[in-house]
Amino acid sequence: MQADKAEDDAAALDAQARAWLRRLRSGAATERDAREFKAWCARSPAHRRTLARAEQAWRAIGQAQACYEEMFPEGRGQAAALLRRQAPVESRRRFLRGAAVAGAAAALAAVTLRPPLHLWPSLQDMAADHRTATGEQARLALAGNLELLLNTQTSIDIARGAGPAGGDRILLIDGEVALRRQPGAGQVEIVAGGGRIVPGDGAVEVRRAGTRYCVTCTAGEARLAHASGTMALRQRERVWYDRQGVGPAGAVDLEVASAWQHGQLLFRAVPLREAVDEINRYRRGRVMVSNQELASRRLSGQFRIADLDEAIRQIQQIYHAQVTRLPGGFVILG
Repeated sequence: MQADKAEDDAAALDAQARAWLRRLRSGAATERDAREFKAWCARSPAHRRTLARAEQAWRAIGQAQACYEEMFPEGRGQAAALLRRQAPVESRRRFLRGAAVAGAAAALAAVTLRPPLHLWPSLQDMAADHRTATGEQARLALAGNLELLLNTQTSIDIARGAGPAGGDRILLIDGEVALRRQPGAGQVEIVAGGGRIVPGDGAVEVRRAGTRYCVTCTAGEARLAHASGTMALRQRERVWYDRQGVGPAGAVDLEVASAWQHGQLLFRAVPLREAVDEINRYRRGRVMVSNQELASRRLSGQFRIADLDEAIRQIQQIYHAQVTRLPGGFVILG
C-alpha cells in the first residue's frame, strides 16, 4: 500500500511538472504564475527533483533534434516535404515524423528554458532563490558582514554553508551581481558557469552575457578558479571566460563599469548598438536600431536607470533619429 501511494505521489508530481512546463511555454504566463511556480518548487526537494527530470527530458528531445539535423542537413522544411510523400519504407517514414516532432518540441523547450531577448523569465529564473525583473535591483545582507547587490534581470541561488570554510556559495544563474566583503568577513564564493570566484577583502562584480562570463575586481583582490587554471585579479582588472578557457586580464574604467550600482548608466563614446543593448537590460520593452549607420555612431552621456527614455530623447536630438514608438514599450530608432 505504501509503495502504491509513493507511486501515485510521484505520478502526481510528474503531472504537475508537465503542467507547469506547458503553462510556462504557452506565451501567456504571468508574474502570478511565476510566483506560484516558485512556491511549487519550494515545497520540497522532491518537487525540484521532478522539475529537473522534466527538464532532462526536454534536453533529451534536444539531442534527438541535433541527431536528426545531422542526418538530414537539408533542413526541417525539406524533411516536412518528405513526410508528405508516400515513402516506400514505413519505418523510415515513422522515424522522420518522430524526428520532426522532436525538433519542434525541442525548439519550444529552448525558448522556455532560455527565452529570447529576456522578454519573459526562464524556468531557472523563476525557480531561483532571488530574482530581479527588468529595471529592478535588489540588495541582500548575507551572514558574516557580506553585502550582495543584484542588478537588473538577475537570478541567483544561495547554498548556505556550501562554500569554502563553511561559507555561502552563490550560484549566478543569469544577470549580474556585485559582492562586497569587508575585512574579517566570512568566506564566500560565486559560481558562474565554469568559474568559481573567491573574493578577498574588497569587492567584485560578476556578469553573465550569453555563454560568456565577466569578472571585475572593483576593490581589493579576487581569485578566479577555472578548469584551465587559476587567475588572481586586482582592483581595476577584468577578465572574460567561458567553458573552454579564460581570456587575459585587462584594465577597466570602474566609474563606467560600476555606475549601475549607483542607479546610473555611463557611456563614453560607445557605439550606439552597444549602448542600446545595455539600455535594454534595464528598460521594459525593447529598443531596436533599424539604421546601420546610426547604429555605428557613438554615444556619450550619463543617464538615470529610472528614466532611460531620456537617453532615447537625446539620441533623437543629437542624431536627428526617427523614433517610432509601439505598444509594450517597443521603440524603433531609424
